[in-house]
Amino acid sequence: MNSVVSRVNAVFAFTLSVLAGLTVCCFLSTAFNDYRTKVDINTVRVLVKNLPDYGVSKEKNDLGYVTFDVKADLRPLFNWNTKQLFIYLTAEYETKANTLNQVVLWDKIIQRGENANLEYKNINTKYYFWDDGNGLKEIGRASCRERV
Repeated sequence: MNSVVSRVNAVFAFTLSVLAGLTVCCFLSTAFNDYRTKVDINTVRVLVKNLPDYGVSKEKNDLGYVTFDVKADLRPLFNWNTKQLFIYLTAEYETKANTLNQVVLWDKIIQRGENANLEYKNINTKYYFWDDGNGLKEIGRASCRERV
Protein backbone atom coordinates (compact mmCIF):
# COMPACT_ATOMS: atom_id res chain seq x y z
CA MET A 1 0.00 0.00 0.00
CA ASN A 2 1.13 3.60 -0.68
CA SER A 3 2.26 5.77 2.16
CA VAL A 4 0.86 9.23 2.91
CA VAL A 5 4.03 10.88 1.60
CA SER A 6 3.81 9.14 -1.78
CA ARG A 7 0.11 10.06 -2.11
CA VAL A 8 0.83 13.73 -1.30
CA ASN A 9 3.69 13.63 -3.80
CA ALA A 10 1.38 12.24 -6.52
CA VAL A 11 -1.29 14.91 -5.86
CA PHE A 12 1.35 17.64 -5.83
CA ALA A 13 2.91 16.43 -9.10
CA PHE A 14 -0.52 16.22 -10.77
CA THR A 15 -1.40 19.74 -9.57
CA LEU A 16 1.85 21.15 -10.95
CA SER A 17 1.24 19.40 -14.29
CA VAL A 18 -2.27 20.90 -14.55
CA LEU A 19 -0.97 24.37 -13.66
CA ALA A 20 1.79 24.09 -16.25
CA GLY A 21 -0.79 23.12 -18.88
CA LEU A 22 -2.99 26.08 -17.94
CA THR A 23 0.02 28.40 -18.15
CA VAL A 24 0.78 27.20 -21.67
CA CYS A 25 -2.88 27.70 -22.66
CA CYS A 26 -2.81 31.27 -21.28
CA PHE A 27 0.35 31.99 -23.26
CA LEU A 28 -1.06 30.56 -26.48
CA SER A 29 -4.29 32.57 -26.16
CA THR A 30 -2.44 35.87 -26.80
CA ALA A 31 0.96 34.90 -28.24
CA PHE A 32 -0.06 35.07 -31.89
CA ASN A 33 -2.19 38.22 -31.79
CA ASP A 34 -1.20 41.01 -34.16
CA TYR A 35 -0.20 43.94 -31.97
CA ARG A 36 0.18 46.47 -34.76
CA THR A 37 -2.08 49.42 -35.37
CA LYS A 38 -2.05 52.47 -37.60
CA VAL A 39 -0.72 55.66 -36.06
CA ASP A 40 -0.79 59.02 -37.83
CA ILE A 41 1.72 61.60 -36.62
CA ASN A 42 1.76 65.02 -38.26
CA THR A 43 4.26 67.72 -37.38
CA VAL A 44 2.53 71.08 -37.02
CA ARG A 45 5.42 73.34 -36.04
CA VAL A 46 9.15 72.93 -35.52
CA LEU A 47 11.22 75.66 -33.88
CA VAL A 48 14.89 75.59 -32.85
CA LYS A 49 16.33 78.13 -30.42
CA ASN A 50 19.89 78.52 -29.23
CA LEU A 51 19.69 78.99 -25.44
CA PRO A 52 22.01 78.50 -22.48
CA ASP A 53 21.48 75.17 -20.71
CA TYR A 54 21.87 76.06 -17.03
CA GLY A 55 21.30 72.47 -15.90
CA VAL A 56 24.58 71.20 -17.34
CA SER A 57 26.74 74.17 -18.22
CA LYS A 58 26.32 77.77 -19.25
CA GLU A 59 27.17 77.05 -22.88
CA LYS A 60 24.50 77.70 -25.46
CA ASN A 61 22.88 74.59 -26.89
CA ASP A 62 20.04 74.05 -29.32
CA LEU A 63 16.57 73.54 -27.86
CA GLY A 64 13.92 72.14 -30.17
CA TYR A 65 10.22 72.84 -29.84
CA VAL A 66 7.90 70.51 -31.71
CA THR A 67 4.13 70.73 -31.96
CA PHE A 68 2.43 67.68 -33.45
CA ASP A 69 -0.86 65.84 -34.00
CA VAL A 70 -1.41 62.20 -33.04
CA LYS A 71 -4.26 60.03 -34.24
CA ALA A 72 -4.36 56.34 -33.28
CA ASP A 73 -6.89 53.71 -32.36
CA LEU A 74 -5.26 51.53 -29.70
CA ARG A 75 -8.38 49.61 -28.65
CA PRO A 76 -7.46 46.45 -30.62
CA LEU A 77 -4.24 46.17 -28.59
CA PHE A 78 -6.10 45.47 -25.35
CA ASN A 79 -7.05 41.91 -24.41
CA TRP A 80 -7.56 40.01 -21.18
CA ASN A 81 -3.81 39.96 -20.57
CA THR A 82 -3.13 43.69 -21.14
CA LYS A 83 -3.58 46.00 -18.17
CA GLN A 84 -1.99 49.15 -19.56
CA LEU A 85 -0.11 50.51 -22.56
CA PHE A 86 2.91 52.78 -22.36
CA ILE A 87 3.18 54.89 -25.51
CA TYR A 88 6.11 57.14 -26.28
CA LEU A 89 7.14 59.30 -29.21
CA THR A 90 10.83 59.57 -30.06
CA ALA A 91 12.73 61.76 -32.46
CA GLU A 92 15.72 60.12 -34.14
CA TYR A 93 18.30 62.17 -35.97
CA GLU A 94 21.92 62.13 -37.02
CA THR A 95 24.61 64.74 -36.31
CA LYS A 96 28.31 65.03 -37.08
CA ALA A 97 29.22 64.06 -33.51
CA ASN A 98 26.77 61.12 -33.14
CA THR A 99 25.43 58.75 -35.76
CA LEU A 100 22.24 58.07 -33.81
CA ASN A 101 20.47 60.44 -31.44
CA GLN A 102 17.18 59.47 -29.82
CA VAL A 103 15.11 61.87 -27.77
CA VAL A 104 11.80 61.06 -26.10
CA LEU A 105 9.41 63.90 -26.87
CA TRP A 106 6.13 62.71 -25.40
CA ASP A 107 4.66 59.75 -23.52
CA LYS A 108 1.35 58.55 -22.15
CA ILE A 109 0.09 55.62 -20.10
CA ILE A 110 -3.33 54.27 -21.06
CA GLN A 111 -5.03 52.03 -18.52
CA ARG A 112 -7.56 49.38 -19.43
CA GLY A 113 -11.00 50.95 -19.51
CA GLU A 114 -9.75 54.41 -20.49
CA ASN A 115 -10.40 55.89 -23.90
CA ALA A 116 -7.78 54.28 -26.15
CA ASN A 117 -8.84 56.16 -29.27
CA LEU A 118 -6.27 58.97 -29.37
CA GLU A 119 -6.98 62.14 -31.31
CA TYR A 120 -4.70 64.88 -30.06
CA LYS A 121 -4.14 68.14 -31.92
CA ASN A 122 -1.33 70.66 -31.41
CA ILE A 123 0.45 68.78 -28.63
CA ASN A 124 3.63 70.31 -27.29
CA THR A 125 6.57 68.14 -26.31
CA LYS A 126 6.43 66.86 -22.75
CA TYR A 127 10.21 66.73 -22.35
CA TYR A 128 12.90 69.18 -23.38
CA PHE A 129 14.53 68.49 -26.73
CA TRP A 130 18.12 69.57 -26.04
CA ASP A 131 20.96 68.86 -28.45
CA ASP A 132 24.63 69.00 -27.53
CA GLY A 133 26.05 72.02 -29.28
CA ASN A 134 24.62 73.98 -32.15
CA GLY A 135 24.00 71.39 -34.84
CA LEU A 136 20.25 70.91 -34.56
CA LYS A 137 19.41 73.50 -37.22
CA GLU A 138 21.71 71.79 -39.71
CA ILE A 139 19.87 68.48 -39.61
CA GLY A 140 18.12 67.82 -42.88
CA ARG A 141 15.69 65.17 -41.62
CA ALA A 142 14.57 63.74 -38.33
CA SER A 143 12.12 60.88 -38.03
CA CYS A 144 9.48 60.46 -35.34
CA ARG A 145 8.39 57.04 -34.13
CA GLU A 146 5.63 56.12 -31.74
CA ARG A 147 6.20 52.94 -29.81
CA VAL A 148 3.89 50.96 -27.58
